[in-house]
Formats: sequence, structure tokens, C-alpha cells
Amino acid sequence: MPDEESRKSGFLAFWTTLPGILTGLAALITAIVTAIGVWKTESGGNSNSSPANLPPSISVSSGTVPSQGSSSSKRRGQLALARDDEADLEGGQVGFSANADVQFGPETTPNLFGANSAFLAPLEGKPTKRACTAALNARHDAFEVLPQLDTKRICVSTSEGHIAVVQVVREPGVGNAKLVLAYTVFP
Repeated sequence: MPDEESRKSGFLAFWTTLPGILTGLAALITAIVTAIGVWKTESGGNSNSSPANLPPSISVSSGTVPSQGSSSSKRRGQLALARDDEADLEGGQVGFSANADVQFGPETTPNLFGANSAFLAPLEGKPTKRACTAALNARHDAFEVLPQLDTKRICVSTSEGHIAVVQVVREPGVGNAKLVLAYTVFP
């Protein structure tokens, strides 16, 4: 019994020494940082945000607008993409798809990639089908680095063979991790 009691008193005596106090303090700091990291990962640091295990966001608004002088229609809408999300502009949906047209890259600097067979070209002028066709004939970019663009409009040759234009409504930043795009798919 004296051995167990001396071991116990030796263990408790350690915590009253400077190395024991520093060890306890380090354990406490590690526990706090871990708890904050788990909280930020689960909620994005915002108590109003949804859990990370929910499916990707879907089209916020979309609809078809008749084209002038044509029986076909063009599709317009707005999408919010989290990092690594893909979007099918014709379907107005966010998520992995064989028909995805654009992808919000995982890099720290916001990049927009052409998904599948789609390619991109920045657009300086008015967002028309003719202007986008000319821009896409001049350039076949695989991706665009959004902060480096002089324009917020990007033409897209979609994976389904249509021409579309996306406009960056909001880039991710403090308090917002999503890239918000307005889009129009021309017939």
C-alpha cells in the first residue's frame, strides 16, 4: 500500500511544479483550439449557416424568358456555389453532373473552371449570344481567375452545346463562402 500511496503523491506533486503547470496549460490550450476548430468546420464559424453534410445549394431563382422572334426560350437564373461545386446551367442545378458546365475551384483564390467539355471566355461588352459566340471563338479558356478579370461576365460553351453567359454577383469573402453567379443560357 505504501508504494501506491507514494506513486499517487508523486503524481500529484508533479502538477505543482513548473513543468506540470506548463503541461496542464498546454493541454487546456489544445482542447480549446480543437473545440473552436470543430465548431468552425461544422458551422463555418456562423451559427446561422447549415451543417456541412447537407447537399449542395440549388438554384435560387430561375425561369425561362421567351426570346425575341423565336419559339425557343432562354433560361436565366442565379446559383450559389460552394468550393468544388459544379453547376449545370441548362438545368439550373448545383451538384455533380455529367452535364455540368462550370465548377467553382477549391483554390484559395476564386477560380471558375469549365467542367466536362465546356470552355470559357471573358466578355467585355453587352451579354448577347452573338457577343459570346465571338468571344468563345477567340478564346477557349479552361478556367478564369476571378479577381484578375477586368469584367465580371464570362461566356460559357456548355457541355450540351449551348452558349451561356454568367455574371459574378458576389465572390466569396468574409462572412460568405459561396460564389454567386447570375446566368443566361441562350437557345
